[in-house]
Amino acid sequence: MGLSKGKKNLSLIFRNAMRSVGKSPVTITESEVGDSLHTEVLSTCLVDHIKHLAAPSITELETNEEEGTSSLHRMVNNMFSTTKTPTRGRNQADSFKKKQSECLSNLTNSSARKLGAETMLDVLSKMGKEAGEKEYNITIKLCIQQARRSNDAEYAFDRMAKAVDLFKQMRRLKFSIKEGVYGPFLTYLVDMEMVDEFRMFKDFIREASPGSDGKLAYYEMLLWIQVGDEEKIHELCNTIDDSGISLSVLQESYLVALCENDRKENLQKLLEVVDITKISSRDVLKSIFGYLGKSLLESVALKLLWELRESGKDGVEPVSDLISSYATSIPNPMVGDAILKFNKMHKELDVVPSSTSYEKLVSYLCGSNEVVTALDVVENMCEAGLVISENILHSLLHAIEQILEFNLVQRIYSIMSNKSVKPNSETFKRMISLCTRIKDFEGAYDMLGSLKNFNLAPTTSMFNSILAGYFREKKMDRALMVLKEMKEADVKPDSVTYSYLINYCGQEEAIAEYYEEMKQAGLQANKQVYMSLIKSYASCGQFEKAKQVLKLPSKDLENELKSVLIYALASKGKIADALSIYEEMKKDGCTVEPKSIISLIDNSDPNEDLITLAQLANELHDYKHWIDGFFKIILFAVRNNNSSSILDLLEEAKNYLSKDDIAVEYWFEEVFRSIAETKCSNVNLGLDLVSFMKEELGLSPSRKCLDFLLHACVNAKDKQNALVVWKEYQFAELPYNVLNYLRMYQVLVAAGDSKSAKAMVSKIPSDDKDVKCIIKESHTVFTPKPKKKKSKKKTKLSPDKVG
Repeated sequence: MGLSKGKKNLSLIFRNAMRSVGKSPVTITESEVGDSLHTEVLSTCLVDHIKHLAAPSITELETNEEEGTSSLHRMVNNMFSTTKTPTRGRNQADSFKKKQSECLSNLTNSSARKLGAETMLDVLSKMGKEAGEKEYNITIKLCIQQARRSNDAEYAFDRMAKAVDLFKQMRRLKFSIKEGVYGPFLTYLVDMEMVDEFRMFKDFIREASPGSDGKLAYYEMLLWIQVGDEEKIHELCNTIDDSGISLSVLQESYLVALCENDRKENLQKLLEVVDITKISSRDVLKSIFGYLGKSLLESVALKLLWELRESGKDGVEPVSDLISSYATSIPNPMVGDAILKFNKMHKELDVVPSSTSYEKLVSYLCGSNEVVTALDVVENMCEAGLVISENILHSLLHAIEQILEFNLVQRIYSIMSNKSVKPNSETFKRMISLCTRIKDFEGAYDMLGSLKNFNLAPTTSMFNSILAGYFREKKMDRALMVLKEMKEADVKPDSVTYSYLINYCGQEEAIAEYYEEMKQAGLQANKQVYMSLIKSYASCGQFEKAKQVLKLPSKDLENELKSVLIYALASKGKIADALSIYEEMKKDGCTVEPKSIISLIDNSDPNEDLITLAQLANELHDYKHWIDGFFKIILFAVRNNNSSSILDLLEEAKNYLSKDDIAVEYWFEEVFRSIAETKCSNVNLGLDLVSFMKEELGLSPSRKCLDFLLHACVNAKDKQNALVVWKEYQFAELPYNVLNYLRMYQVLVAAGDSKSAKAMVSKIPSDDKDVKCIIKESHTVFTPKPKKKKSKKKTKLSPDKVG
């Protein structure tokens, strides 16, 4: 939770913190606690630190470091007394610094993340390494991140106070303070609406970082927008109107801030008095015209474009690029509307579309998954004699991969026959890979053969794509033939080639042979090779050899490979061994890959406690992975007939399940699928889930959910609940289809309700032979068989009783 989300509780904590450092006790009531009080208390605590930053000179900072410092400031310093004051080691040899750079960079990031900012600096000091600008930047950013994420106000203040101290030390040591590090601090002050502190810190940065005026102006405009001070916003805008001078970097920053915060009226007034031709930054211009498109201010955009057109500044190409920025920013347009606007504005301004403006349009179309339309645009470019860059080709290929329309690759291949297209080896590698995805190996080889037409040579990665494709299709003979073809083309295998061979060979002897062959070729084993060794040995049942692989690579790969081993063991049923390695990693403070944790959940012993699985899911910090892990637990409970805990788990997690998240809908469909596939379909659980989705999440069950649930009713021969599900289709406004009628017919037949079953059949189209066959089979399978009557045994009378 960010600091701004818990202001009410934070205010109380800050007030208590002030008492503990000698402030007069203050009695507050619940009604006094609010957003403004939190900001005021935080400002009071932090202002003393920032005052030291805004001091007139470095000398005064050094002389008066302790004088005038608040007791809270001293308390914070005492808390971090283990931190050494860094000194710059100017006598170290440059060569030593260069050799140690990568190692120390890794140490800095790791220590800051795992041990904390102060400990990181202390570790460097004890190693004899003096903290440099990079270390300070990392530590300050970490402090700001920790403050934002915490809902503990005292802790958040401590983090910001530490950041202030570090800024002060950087200035004393004459390190440069760049926007990448002071920007997040200013943004935090803006978000917390801390006006006085912002002003003082801005003065400090202006002195410590010459040339930062333009950037500071941007943050200042953000501040007045955040606090809603219309007078200040108007004052900043009018500085241009009153002065009559050309736009400066400072004033450009105001324009960007106004665009980003949707200040339409302020922006329009500002644009009326500025000379658009004097803006020096292309990015600023793109930001302005992008916002004008978003706000549908076409008349304003055309006026400014005419000014740029008439000025002749840099020719007409920038005008075409800005038209593209405008057209692709129009909110929620039909794709055709964006293209029409693109063409209309070019025609009205008498400007020929440039290659870069077309490139932006193609990128926009690809981002909208309108790949066919994007291809039409590219063909128009070819006809106009414009060069098709590799960026355009790669945008198209990436979009094709996203929408899984691999057949469109051949259309790109056709476009590439045009002389104005400039593909490179990476382009061909991607196209070959996409061909193998649709099993078009002939097309992949055609592309290999056409390389010479573009003065390109086949590469190992191209052959690797074909090799991987054949392995996916389990065509081992053809995959091995690729190796022969590589040799004939004088293309040498690389580590990736051997990683595929090892991963798919499936035989213990072959694994060792390929690994040895790779070493004989002088190739270094990489991460992919070690991962393949682990997976392949596990697939062969050689679990001990899979574990032994961990001893081969350097230590920096050990933890990542342990995660792979966990996944391999769990997926092969060795769950106890996998959990043992997992516990070992957690004990050592190592991060386990999400895929491995999900594998532990997915392959858990049927008797595993759900609490243990929930603890595993809590290790998934990324939301996407957590959603996957959480619903894997729900599926586990359904499969193992532990439905009593499912609703409790969902109730606890409901605040994290968004009805707008497509992943949530997908996973609920999987849960209903699992209910339908279990031997004893728990229809009541399915109905409870429908109620939970509607009442707790505001999520209407999808057609798939209801289809699976109706199928479960068929399995359970549950007519009453099937009628309830039938009504849910109406509530969800989902029209019935043939499959629904067939399943409902089966339920009614199984329940012996022949009259209702006959009525249901009458609603099914009778012209489909397959449907008729299913109806006939359903009647045979689901009609209850008559119970055999027990025959009464005749009592045989003895002769003496016959008379």
